[in-house]
Amino acid sequence: MQGLILAAGMGTRLKTLTQSVPKVMIKVNNKPLIMQSLERLYEQGVTETVIVVGYKKECIIDGLGSFYKDMKLTYVENSVYETTNNVYSLYCAAPYLNEDFLLVEGDLLYSRELLDKAVARKNGCNIVVSRYNPETMNGTVIRAKGDKAVELVVKKRQPADFDYSDVWKTVNIYYFSKEFAQKYFELLSWYIKNGSLNNYYEFVLGALLYYGEDDIRIIPVDEKEWFEIDDEKDLEIARQSGGF
Repeated sequence: MQGLILAAGMGTRLKTLTQSVPKVMIKVNNKPLIMQSLERLYEQGVTETVIVVGYKKECIIDGLGSFYKDMKLTYVENSVYETTNNVYSLYCAAPYLNEDFLLVEGDLLYSRELLDKAVARKNGCNIVVSRYNPETMNGTVIRAKGDKAVELVVKKRQPADFDYSDVWKTVNIYYFSKEFAQKYFELLSWYIKNGSLNNYYEFVLGALLYYGEDDIRIIPVDEKEWFEIDDEKDLEIARQSGGF
């Protein structure tokens, strides 16, 4: 199994903290965020992790090197990170992913057990989620019937009167089987070639959910099992928590 970490972004909401280093290299409990994800992926038996870099890429490449323990690190550059979004970063990584893989966004801090749950069942695609908490969460949400994901709604498609009572928040950790990934990447390629570079990879998942032909499941976890570091407030909460 492979790992994929998206780490090309500028992290502008962290203001002065990302002027000298990319967000994934900010330390929580004396360890860069990305190092904590690498440890979690290594514990899952991942043999190679692909890291998409962009903003201050040398800081990541020089800081991590070619291996984490004996897990190979492969770097892929999104050279247009300033004008594209994570859909293009994933497109850049696609040629390097040829096994089942775990996708992890680079600004996450999460428990050791969370990835165990993500891979416990080998469905086509597993989407790690928590029950939506309007006081602490925003972003992409999912509706499900049982554990079967049926609809994905990105933030800009959630109007003021959007009903959050029956939705789950995406944690931004996904398991892709090799077979599902092949189908996903075919649609992703079409999406990119038609000019949608400044959007989110979730749009492609949402399209597949709309057609309902794939085995896409939610994996519920407690919201206490993870932190997403978007801004300085998030970072302070994560640091005060003591981590995982």
